[in-house]
Amino acid sequence: MARALAITALVLFAWAAHAQTDLDELERHEAERAQAFSDGFREIIDELNRGSFDRFVNAIDRSAMLERIFGLRLIDQKMKRDFGDQMKEQGRFAGFIASSYQEEAKDGIKAMLLLVESRGDRGRAVVRFDMPYFQANYVEYDLRLHDDNRIEIVDWTDYGWGHVFSDRMGLAMVQAQPNPNAVRKLVDFPSVQQSQVFQLTEVLKATRDRKFDRLFQIIDLLDPEMRRQRVVWKLSLDATRESRKRREQRRVLQAIDEYYASDALFALPLLDYYFPDRQYQKAYDALVRVRDKLRIDDALTNARLSAALLVMENVDEANAMADKAVAQEPGLELAWWSQFRARVAAGNYESALEPASQLATEFGHRLDEETLAKDPSMRDFARSAEYRRWRSEDAGSD
Repeated sequence: MARALAITALVLFAWAAHAQTDLDELERHEAERAQAFSDGFREIIDELNRGSFDRFVNAIDRSAMLERIFGLRLIDQKMKRDFGDQMKEQGRFAGFIASSYQEEAKDGIKAMLLLVESRGDRGRAVVRFDMPYFQANYVEYDLRLHDDNRIEIVDWTDYGWGHVFSDRMGLAMVQAQPNPNAVRKLVDFPSVQQSQVFQLTEVLKATRDRKFDRLFQIIDLLDPEMRRQRVVWKLSLDATRESRKRREQRRVLQAIDEYYASDALFALPLLDYYFPDRQYQKAYDALVRVRDKLRIDDALTNARLSAALLVMENVDEANAMADKAVAQEPGLELAWWSQFRARVAAGNYESALEPASQLATEFGHRLDEETLAKDPSMRDFARSAEYRRWRSEDAGSD
């Protein structure tokens, strides 16, 4: 009996050792793939920052992307053939992809890789694209890793514009030449009436042709069920933004706030409505939705959260968030502005001199008394002994 138990124990020990070896091998292989995802996608982003889309474009499986764009959409066959032919030409395809980053590339692409996660051969990455006037876009990439550690970009979700790339391209092709059957498939409820299909077709045409009087005329006639259709507001938002029609864009964003306020894909566009309209709690909530959806902890978002907290008079949290943003990314100008304003609002004039010095020396801002006095929130600081001493020391160093 004792011998049998000993043999059983030996077998179990051998099995456990073998299982542990297999587990260690799996973990090692997973770590290698994770590193390949991180290194490979960082190379793609580094090349974007150098002004080239070649590596990005070459990482896209064009036939798979075409399938995603066409999907089950009823697109004109000639249009599909022409579009497919264009994607086969490297130069035209690269230009097509680059055009979708037109806003980000206006003053040269400034992309920061925030996150790469993976499991097996599938991964995701989040990139922040910095733009003028402290604006930024966040794009989430769906990735695949091949056996040779080659990264493939499967698709991406653009939070600045509120769409998945392949979905928006497919919708654009329906929009270019809408037909009743294709339009009917865009509606998210059954038993669509012919009159409703006609109305949505007119929305597609009006947004395509940038005829905004006609667009809002149709929208005003939509029944409640059709007014809630995402496609109506998605196309309307894109058209008004691309045409820089601010009044019309505001009207669209008001409707999106009514129907899709909790949708993370619309959160960043809604900031263009919330902040000017002084709906600071909604702006704060929208930023949190994007942050949580993307699972990021990013200096720029934290700096904007600090600004929202400050105008809501939550000074302590605004300071904490601003300090965090500066610690995360010392080279981010907006983080220093957030810290400067938060410390001034808290009456911590001595500690406000540090971000003031950074803004003056590193970013070239004139923080003389006359300039600060134009901002009511800065007037007391500009009259303070701390500020006057700092200015005199600064003048002495000159």
